[in-house]
Amino acid sequence: MNTELMPFRLKSARRKKRLQKQDFDKQLLKLKRRHDEIRNNKEILMERLEMPYQKGWKRLFVLKKETARSDKAEFYQQILDKINTVQYHYDESFKRRNNGKRIYRGDYKELPLLQSVDEYHWNNNKSNLSNEQKAYFKPLEYWSEQHYRQQIYYKFAQPELFEIVVLPYIVYEVKLGDALLAQEEFFLDDYLYNGKKPACRLAKITGGKYNRWNTDYDEKSKNVDPFKNRQVWKVLEEL
Repeated sequence: MNTELMPFRLKSARRKKRLQKQDFDKQLLKLKRRHDEIRNNKEILMERLEMPYQKGWKRLFVLKKETARSDKAEFYQQILDKINTVQYHYDESFKRRNNGKRIYRGDYKELPLLQSVDEYHWNNNKSNLSNEQKAYFKPLEYWSEQHYRQQIYYKFAQPELFEIVVLPYIVYEVKLGDALLAQEEFFLDDYLYNGKKPACRLAKITGGKYNRWNTDYDEKSKNVDPFKNRQVWKVLEEL
């Protein structure tokens, strides 16, 4: 049969494989755009409930009574809104059950702590603190295991102005379609970034980098470096 007279061109095995690869890449990019669209969606509609209901309890910081009666109560409240920490739990005591029995052993969570501000967010004012509010914070140094150097974070200097209370957690509004969107986001995130093949390919076509840590690899004892991944000052302390 003379294929030159045919109105179409037969695809070679190599061309078929290349087209399949291109189609796979297009699908990955399409899924990634959808994943980013869901993650960056800030316009989820909220529906006000006609009958609000209690969904457990919340533990957080509030102004002490004497602080709330002071002339700077509004000023302190503005600071607290930016550094407050809220914990949620189904039980008012914030304790957990042991194997379903009503036997409580220790707190379910540690008591909340006021948020500190790291050096980067402090210098770039990501916390939107005014100069007057910044005057109520003190710098503290700590050793960063990640960066191998001393770093600074800023902590509120007068935590005694606040106290921890447990309040009912009342739900007044719900997100429309939030459950379906969360389920779709979870599926896309698991497929695109946890699957080995999609994650590697997506990183390549988007110009990123995929790191796969092989935890099954063990170095031979004769090749083990005793000083590998250890800080110099810790080694010197052991000598």
